[in-house]
Formats: sequence, C-alpha cells, structure tokens
Amino acid sequence: MNRMKVPKEVGKPHTRDKVYAENDPYLPPKGSGLPEVAICKDCTAVYQKKKWFLDPKLYKEKKAAKDINWVICPACKKTKENVPGGIVTLKGDFLQQHKQEIMNLIHNEDERSKKYNPLKRIMKINEKGNEVEILTTEGRLAYRIGSILFKAYDGEVEYKKHENTKFMRVEWRR
Repeated sequence: MNRMKVPKEVGKPHTRDKVYAENDPYLPPKGSGLPEVAICKDCTAVYQKKKWFLDPKLYKEKKAAKDINWVICPACKKTKENVPGGIVTLKGDFLQQHKQEIMNLIHNEDERSKKYNPLKRIMKINEKGNEVEILTTEGRLAYRIGSILFKAYDGEVEYKKHENTKFMRVEWRR
C-alpha cells in the first residue's frame, strides 16, 4: 500500500523560500549583515549581491582580491554546531537491497540543491543498523528528499513539520 502523509502547511502550493533572520538565527538580520563580497573559508561559497554561490570561477576571481572578507557561511556554521534544519530517516528491506542506487539519487538531489542555493545541503549521513539518517541544513531539502524517494520508489513517506519553525522531519520506508 502506498501512502503519503503531508501536513496541511506542507501541502500548500510552494512559494519561493524566503528565510530571514527572525526565522533563522544563522542568517544575518534583514537589511544588515555581511559585507558586499565575502567568501566562506570552509566551503568556498561566495557571497555577492546578497546571495551565496558555489562557483569555482567566481571563487578564484574573488579570492585574488586583496580586501576580501573571509567568513563562515550559515550552512557551515550549522554543520559545525550540528544544528540541522531537517532530518530524513530511511528504513526498510528495500533500502538494504537498493542502498547504493537510493544514496546516488539523494546525492544528486544534494548537488542540484547546492547549485541553486549552497546554504541548502546535506550536513551528515549516519547509518544506524538497517536505517540511514540524513541531516540537512534546511527543512525544505529534507522534504525534497522524501518527495523524490516516494516518486522514484513509492513506499511510505511521512512529513512532520514542527510548529513555529522551519524544521522538518521526514521518514521514508519501503
């Protein structure tokens, strides 16, 4: 039996995620914050025009500047402090039989997400017996991982969004 549980607030049509400091303490307050151009010293993401980019050419160009500001981006801070925005738990016999294929799909989604916004990425993947736990920097990425797994392999996926936060817990099993 296939079933997909989606809380009401998650099932609404998606509008572009706008996350400001009042919702995420790792982001600078709206209207202030980082200098015009900065580079994350951990992941080499470049901050320019109020947006983060993972672009090797842009990084090479900007790091050559003498007055560059070296910082730690919000995603790297969350990873260092182990503060996920989402947790995806994978379970079931199907997972064990198709683990490599499933993990490739998840890594592809992570790469796609980082190209769009490098602050949305997988922080860590833990294997606990027959389960895999994936920690993400943003709840929306956890939701996407659950959605792509359900679309590709069916099974059961359950989404739990915590009240008044952007934290998302997703469980997929088959």
